[in-house]
Amino acid sequence: MGKDYYYTIEADYKSEIKIQKSSFIANAFPCVSKKASIEILNIIKKKYFDARHHPFAYRIGNDYEISKFSDDGEPSGSSGKPILDAIDKYKLTNVLLVVTRYFGGVKLGVGGLKRAYFEAADSCLSGASVIEKLITTQFVIETDYRFIGALLNYLEKTKIHIDENSSNEKVKLFVSIRNSIIEKTESDISEITNGKINFSEIINS
Repeated sequence: MGKDYYYTIEADYKSEIKIQKSSFIANAFPCVSKKASIEILNIIKKKYFDARHHPFAYRIGNDYEISKFSDDGEPSGSSGKPILDAIDKYKLTNVLLVVTRYFGGVKLGVGGLKRAYFEAADSCLSGASVIEKLITTQFVIETDYRFIGALLNYLEKTKIHIDENSSNEKVKLFVSIRNSIIEKTESDISEITNGKINFSEIINS
């Protein structure tokens, strides 16, 4: 079983630094899709409409598999990649980071811009609230009421979240289980209920 967690930021976060009279305003956002990234970028460009450059980077996906960065008119390689490097420094995913620059009159050169954009992005992420999120799969558990006490105790002890209790004539619980413990959970619950259980994955269409 592969890794079943990832790190992201809990909420939007903004920071600002000044380097050689230029202002670098960094805005980080939780972001789980390319569509969302486009919407956020449009908002940022409207908010800071008088700035010429809004380089950005994002990484998306539970396995950190989707990434994109843009220099947005800055010299090639000077801004988008350093922002992505900052995201990767904190091992984050499902995050978008935009750094808006207001030129202060002093040219930094490509090397100076690389350092400045990385510093701005790094400063922003160091202040943001980083959280661990578990990758889970939803299952339905159905069994007889005589096992309810032992079953609930087990779920509480193993910190398995009950999403919904639809029990009626029989116990029917919808639960979210961390991927790395699915097989053990099924085995343990089968033992608790003497095999009198329906344990099935919820397939979302």
